[in-house]
Amino acid sequence: MSGVFGIIDGQRRPSVPKLAQAMAERLRLRPWYNVNHRADPNAGVGLGQVNIGLFCHEPQPVQALEGRLWACFFGEFFNADELRRQAFGEKHQEAGGSLAELILALYQRHGTGFIRDLDGQFALAIWDGERGRLVVANDRFGLYPIYYAHYNHKLLFAPEMKGILADADFERCLNLTALAEFMRFQRLLGDKTFFEGLHLLPYASLLQFEPATDSLKVEHYWDFDQTPAWPAGADFDDAVAETGRLLRRAVNRRAGGDLRVGVYLSGGLDSRTVLGFIQREHFPITSITYGVPGCRDAIYAAKIARRVGSDHHFFPQPDGRWIPELVDFHLEVTEGFIPFIHGHAGPTLEPARELIDVNLTGFDGDQIIGARGVLYAGPATHAADDVAFIAHMFTNLNQHFSWPGITEAEEKLLYTPETYARVRDRAFESLAHEFNKFAQFEPARRVDYLMAIYQGSRLSNYNLVYQRAFFEVRYPFVDNQLMDLVHSMPMEYRLRDRLYLAVINREIPNVTWVPRDTDEKLLTDRRLIREAHGLWQRVRRRAFGLTARTIHEDPENWLRHDAREWAESILFDPRTLERGIFNPAFLRSIFERHMSGREIHTIGKIAPLITFEMMLRRFYDC
Repeated sequence: MSGVFGIIDGQRRPSVPKLAQAMAERLRLRPWYNVNHRADPNAGVGLGQVNIGLFCHEPQPVQALEGRLWACFFGEFFNADELRRQAFGEKHQEAGGSLAELILALYQRHGTGFIRDLDGQFALAIWDGERGRLVVANDRFGLYPIYYAHYNHKLLFAPEMKGILADADFERCLNLTALAEFMRFQRLLGDKTFFEGLHLLPYASLLQFEPATDSLKVEHYWDFDQTPAWPAGADFDDAVAETGRLLRRAVNRRAGGDLRVGVYLSGGLDSRTVLGFIQREHFPITSITYGVPGCRDAIYAAKIARRVGSDHHFFPQPDGRWIPELVDFHLEVTEGFIPFIHGHAGPTLEPARELIDVNLTGFDGDQIIGARGVLYAGPATHAADDVAFIAHMFTNLNQHFSWPGITEAEEKLLYTPETYARVRDRAFESLAHEFNKFAQFEPARRVDYLMAIYQGSRLSNYNLVYQRAFFEVRYPFVDNQLMDLVHSMPMEYRLRDRLYLAVINREIPNVTWVPRDTDEKLLTDRRLIREAHGLWQRVRRRAFGLTARTIHEDPENWLRHDAREWAESILFDPRTLERGIFNPAFLRSIFERHMSGREIHTIGKIAPLITFEMMLRRFYDC
């Protein structure tokens, strides 16, 4: 996965170049990866960049001030012209160079303050030899992960934690709070990873490290409390018009350029919206769908593609044989931060690389435009106090925002007594700690912002991290101006897809005449037509049995059949049973419960177990 990496050693040990090389080798996952790095053992500095040959593939780091200033960059800016004016003034039209050179010029002129003006998705690192300071920053929502660790008078950072684990001096100590969270929520919260002392750089963060004093500071340069106020006198019609304008601009900014753009198209709302907004000047556009043949995604995506005119490709996924074949690489890229069942796009990635360079993703559209997390959170948004709010949100994260996870009783049974005594209540306490960071907002806004991070950046985005091993990804919905707008408007505008449906019916009505996969209802705002179609669908189901599969995948049955032997080889291997973390009797019980088929949704209890054990074998045992 593309990104930036480096090491700053305050003791200037001669091992710095060797360690930088080891980090580079760990991050080169496929033959098409390019890795550039440079080390200066006299300064104790090594910086590098890894890319897959599509964005920012010029040699890095770039330098200025006779080599005293270095920078590495990966990503894109959507206000690059404005930034060049800031950096070069009246000569900005004559100024060429890479984006890495641009950030050096901005830094020289404005210091770290320029980071607040960056509009895009990015990761950057600057070594300022004159001030003896490392600067690392990411975009507002941390879409390009940066992991870091500070120990032994040095700081390491990388786009994957394996870059830091390349250092034999880093002590691999399991983070038990992360373990408790992963088993309960199928994701981690805050800046945690599976190892103590190894952190994920939070969203919109500026990290500064001064090796001379061994001092590290991480702070937000932007946060949700900077959302602008909703204009006085503006109404719902204004919200629809401005949302449509900004979304069209965001999509087409990202659809332009020389790279081949595609859309992973489902029967849902988000991807069809992105595809529908792409202007004809950017065609031909490729659309890609995968899943069980005959599923709603396959049927409806094909209809949407015909209406829009995209070059459509369907990859059938009739069974789960891909799991044992591809799951190891899914783990290698995502490093266990999401359960293996989210790797279902895997069989399409190699062939998709032959078709597209960039996936224009519908990521987080339902949350950003539709405030889906607020709707799903239910009672939490009307909680009487903070105690009730946290209790409701714990249940929501545990049971409703992904596959249902283990219950309180199952948590006690899951662990050995020794482990349970150490992890008990950690998931709840960690959740309460994270939610306290948003306590100043009223409950609905609190849910909205939390879900943008913990449902988006810390869960769903890892599906795209996996894709980024093969092609790059652009995020139209995660647009600074668009998100400022939707987060400022009255919440009731966004609930129950009121805003979303109004926007697409106004701007791209051709995509509203194909039903949504989840409920098979048309998305048109013509109520009589919508209701008549819904009635016809119900009659059709009852009278003729003509209905498509609801979902594009069937991970529960795949684990019962195609991946059963593989799952058993992990759960009941002596390495798993003898670790002293999990209770072997519970592992056997939950496996048999799942295989019996008598319970639904047990995959959310068993997949994290398998994934965590795989993570241990790959990143902890070695």
